Amino acid sequence: MSRLASLILFFSATLLSAQEDFRPLANDAIKRGEKRVVIPPGTYRIAPKGGGGELWVLSGVKDVEIIADGVTMVGTKLMRAISMHKCAGVTLQGLTVDYDPLPFTQGEVIAAAEDGNSIDVKIHAGYPKKPYARIDVVDAKTRFRKKGMPFLWGTKAEMVGEDVVRVKLNGIANAAKPGDLASLSTGQEAGAPHAISIDQSERINLRNVTVFSAPGMGILEADGEGGSSFTKCRIVPGPKPEGATEERLLSSSWDAFQSKTIRKGPLVEGCEISHAGDDSWSVQSSDFLVVKNEGGTVVIASRDEFTEGVQNGDRIRAGVNGPEWKITSRTVVPRKDAGLAPEVLEKLTAAKTWDVWKVSPKCIVLTLDQPSDLKPGDSVYSPDRMGQGFVFRNNHLHSPGRLLLKAGGLVEGNTLDTPHAFIVCAELPGSAAAGIEDLVIRKNVIRNAGWFCAAPWSSQAGALSLTATGEKDQLRSAPVFKNVVIEDNIIEGGQGPHLVVSSAEGLTVRNNRFVSPLTEAAPDTGASYRIPKDSVVWIKESSGVIYEGNRIEGQGTFVNEAVVK
Repeated sequence: MSRLASLILFFSATLLSAQEDFRPLANDAIKRGEKRVVIPPGTYRIAPKGGGGELWVLSGVKDVEIIADGVTMVGTKLMRAISMHKCAGVTLQGLTVDYDPLPFTQGEVIAAAEDGNSIDVKIHAGYPKKPYARIDVVDAKTRFRKKGMPFLWGTKAEMVGEDVVRVKLNGIANAAKPGDLASLSTGQEAGAPHAISIDQSERINLRNVTVFSAPGMGILEADGEGGSSFTKCRIVPGPKPEGATEERLLSSSWDAFQSKTIRKGPLVEGCEISHAGDDSWSVQSSDFLVVKNEGGTVVIASRDEFTEGVQNGDRIRAGVNGPEWKITSRTVVPRKDAGLAPEVLEKLTAAKTWDVWKVSPKCIVLTLDQPSDLKPGDSVYSPDRMGQGFVFRNNHLHSPGRLLLKAGGLVEGNTLDTPHAFIVCAELPGSAAAGIEDLVIRKNVIRNAGWFCAAPWSSQAGALSLTATGEKDQLRSAPVFKNVVIEDNIIEGGQGPHLVVSSAEGLTVRNNRFVSPLTEAAPDTGASYRIPKDSVVWIKESSGVIYEGNRIEGQGTFVNEAVVK
């Protein structure tokens, strides 16, 4: 784009008021083939057009730089703000996304029922008077998740006064007391969720982009070739809404930032994430269930029904050390058209959540580069659809939810202040195929972890936890993690173990400092897998372990056996 054209675009756009719309101007410039589009500073209230479920759609855009320094996009309907679909080489710089009305409300707990099964929340002035049901209980002093709060799944809410919400759940009054604060959030009211969605794209670059609120996730990157970068981005609570005296308690309603089922993982650097409603940052992937193997054709179905799945040229594996095949062709068909055996259809139809047979209704018909002995009920995963090779560096997290990894890459120089800690886990049922390899975790500071909602049924027990679960409350003896290095990290305080590892082959734990561990009693997370809550370091079902140069400083009185390996 010439300098003259850029100036024309800029000054013509400055005539827009905060009530007007930058989308036509920007879209027209992109259609003309401009490679640099400048949106002038200002606040734009953006409403949906037509029957679309997204406020601004960029589809098939290639090699365009969108400069939005000083621009705030306020969605006036709770739906996706920005969708990048099948884009490549697009840079978005400087944009801030927010919503009015907000996708959450907040207030103070003013009453708890005598039977313990409901609480009343008086909504803070200036926040939506809506009975949103997804609740997070917040300590009024720290304005952070309240310690000791259990999982509050299945809550229901109703207005019982002009500005009072009654939240119902058996036993909720045991967790939330009068004087506590609470956020109550929701997803989309129409169309698609999330603030920013990037799908089937590659080489997307977000620089200095901020998300203040989101009806769903802050940023979701899914499918495609990946290789994107996110630098100096923020997912943080925005300013007080009009008429409010209390600061916001929440940023995104759900996860702050998730990358999933992409070929190459992202670079995330210099970013800030705080007060998100669920996981802080994650790299997600899924396995695939084999439902047919006949006549040179293998039919699989993903455990994640929202993914496009494997692509031509991708590899599939039966395990981290298992056999591997390359896909030479693929076709997606409905389950009814996949020619599945009646007994397989019966298992798929009857499957419930967390059943190995619970998979997507779409089937992927494959031909492979060599014969396989895969059979219905077997599981495979693809090392090419898990975000391998990500870099997560020099970021700051102060948020209740996890940093969750299901792929290998580099985690370096971050400050993680989160009660749910740093988790590496495939999170798959039974003997489902999984493999996470070539992971380096170094020079991070992890503070105050381990006091998230107690979960005896979970293996995610440590401030830094790498575990793989198998059948019947067993940790897997076969390796899932391979070639892992954990070095030069500082883990400070918190509750429970500082490091928990299982199912690793080739593990180096070197020159880490475990500072003030177990100075207070730990929750029972990990109890079903017999993970002790009174050890600082616990390593089991692993081989090729190098443990050297690590120090435990200021050991607390709740330590029994400090290091078990």
